[in-house]
Amino acid sequence: MAVQSCAICDGNLIDKRRYAGTGLANGANCPICYRPICSYHLSVVRWRWRDSGKVDSAQICQECRRSYAHRHWDALNRDWIT
Repeated sequence: MAVQSCAICDGNLIDKRRYAGTGLANGANCPICYRPICSYHLSVVRWRWRDSGKVDSAQICQECRRSYAHRHWDALNRDWIT
């Protein structure tokens, strides 16, 4: 899913010049903070559903991953792996 801009690139001029909008076509909105993020700043997190035991994954922004914000995302139904 394409995004129009990247919140992390917009805050860092070095990254903005380095990637020059090339990752916007494969970017997505972070399901944690809902900001648009380019593909270069997306990270994969994995969890196991508590009711079924199946492993699933999603892409979130690197800032949410570094701050462990994803651990609070639906914590009642998910056991976090990464």
